[in-house]
Amino acid sequence: MALLKNSARRAGIVSILLCGFAAAGCALMTVFGTAKPYAFTHRVHAQEGMECGDCHTNWESADEPGMPGKAGCVLCHEAIDQEKPPERRIDVLFDGEVYKARHVTNLIGDVIFSHQKHATKPIECSACHQGIAENDVVGPSLALDMQACEKCHQQQAVPKGNECKTCHQTLDVTTAPASHDTFWKKRHGPTARMHGEDTADDCSMCHEESSCQQCHANEAPENHSDYFRDRAHGLFARMDRQNCAACHRSDSCDACHQDTRPMSHTGSFGGTTSTHCVSCHLPLQDNECATCHKGTPSHANATPKPAGHVSGMNCRQCHGVGQPLPHVDVGVDCEACHH
Repeated sequence: MALLKNSARRAGIVSILLCGFAAAGCALMTVFGTAKPYAFTHRVHAQEGMECGDCHTNWESADEPGMPGKAGCVLCHEAIDQEKPPERRIDVLFDGEVYKARHVTNLIGDVIFSHQKHATKPIECSACHQGIAENDVVGPSLALDMQACEKCHQQQAVPKGNECKTCHQTLDVTTAPASHDTFWKKRHGPTARMHGEDTADDCSMCHEESSCQQCHANEAPENHSDYFRDRAHGLFARMDRQNCAACHRSDSCDACHQDTRPMSHTGSFGGTTSTHCVSCHLPLQDNECATCHKGTPSHANATPKPAGHVSGMNCRQCHGVGQPLPHVDVGVDCEACHH
C-alpha cells in the first residue's frame, strides 16, 4: 500500500489516501475527509484471467445477466483479505449477500431488453460494453444510450417490426416526450436547429422534414408579425439565411419582390456607384439589374464601346482602376450592356 500524505494537512489541504490492491482490484480514496466506498475494477480481474461469466453467471441464460454473489467473491478473497483491516475487505462491497452495484447500465422505464438474446448472437461483448476490460471505475462512461442501440441494430440488420414497440412496452410515436410541454410550441424551433444529442431532441425520431413544412404552411411562426413581413425579415434573412430556408425557397423571395419593392428602396436609395444592389443581390442572374429595375432607362442605354475596343479585352484592367466607373461593378460581362 502506498500512502500519500500532504504535509499541510493541518492547514486544511486535502489528504488523499490511495490504497492499491492488484489482486483484489479495489481502491479507497479519501477526499475532503469523506471516505468513498471501494470502486470495483474490471481491468484487474480481467488481467487475472477471469471471464465475464465468472461473476455474471446468468449472462447467456436469462434476461438479466446477474451480479456477483458474495460466495463467489470469497473463493478468492478469503485468503487475500486475511491480512487486511475490516474496512478493506470484500465485505464492504456487499449489503448482506447483495452486491452494492451502481447499475449504470441498468435499463429502466418501459425498455424491453434481454441479455440472453443478445449474448447468444454472434456479437462480441465489447460491442455494447466498450472498454470494459480496461475499465477501473464503473461509471457513466459504461452506460448505453439509444443511439448506440440503433446504430448496432442497423449494422446487424435487425428487423424493425413495429418500430418503437420492438424495444419499448408502451412508448411509440404518439407519445410525446416530457419536453413537449405547454411551451414546446415556442421552443421547438431553436431546439430543432441545435441538433442536440438527447434522444428527445432528435426530431427525426418521429417527424419527417415535410411535417415541418406542412405545419408552417398553415401557421406562420409567432415572430412573423406584420412588422416582420414589412421590414424585419430582410435583416433576419441576411443573418440566418439557413433558418429561412427551412420553409422558404429563394424563388419565393423573387416572386414577392417582383411585385413589392423593399421599403428601403425609396427614390434616393443608393447612388450610381454605391454597392446598394450587390450588398444583397449577388450574384445577379437572368437579366441582371433589369430583374428588378425594368423601367430604368440608363440600364438600356449603355455607353457603346469606344473605338479600338474589341471583344475579349479585359475591361477591368483599366476601368475601375485608373478610370472610374459611372456605376457599381456587379461582376458580369461588360459587353452584356456595352456593345
